[in-house]
Amino acid sequence: MSRIEHQSLTDRAYQELLRGLTSGRFAPMQPLVIRTLAETYGISATPIREALQRLVAERLLQVLPNRSIVVPQMTRSRFLEFLPIRCALEGLAAEMATPRCGPGDFARLNELIARISVTAENFDAAGYLALNREFHFTIYEKSGSTELMRLIQDLWLKVGPVFTGLFDTEHYRTHSNDEHRNILSAMERGDAARARSYLVQDLTYAADALSPRMQD
Repeated sequence: MSRIEHQSLTDRAYQELLRGLTSGRFAPMQPLVIRTLAETYGISATPIREALQRLVAERLLQVLPNRSIVVPQMTRSRFLEFLPIRCALEGLAAEMATPRCGPGDFARLNELIARISVTAENFDAAGYLALNREFHFTIYEKSGSTELMRLIQDLWLKVGPVFTGLFDTEHYRTHSNDEHRNILSAMERGDAARARSYLVQDLTYAADALSPRMQD
């Protein structure tokens, strides 16, 4: 294998792990086992190991005394500290995205909402988390701001692992798509301010469901 091919595999492993963190695939304090990750992503152990080491260096993962690599624990106070920052940035992204979206974008978001409904009906938490991330980032990417996207991505990397607990709350599960529909409806009407407001409500409702289950 050439050096370029090896680096490409390491980059792919890194991106897959980032996606897993932001979509709640990995729970807080869950050990990340190299062999298991290699089998899951179809990538050999060495690129996986290098990607994990990079994430540890970036403080997105941590090494325990027993040498296990885990997702860091998230405290309630830290999670709630991030919430107003997320509301400001993600709400802004929705507002900026609204006038930039067209029929194709709205069709895509409608499709995601329909698929999210199926995951809720089937108690498919993993499917919901992946689609929820896709819904949000489909909107954020239309903001047209690379810097704003980077800031939002950084925050999701920190809070994403706690999203695994969302489906533990029946009320949230049954209403998990309500604000998504409201966001999309506002965007289709061209009401950027209302889209931002509904986006903030979506983040707030999720935080209300998650924070009582977290430790201080």
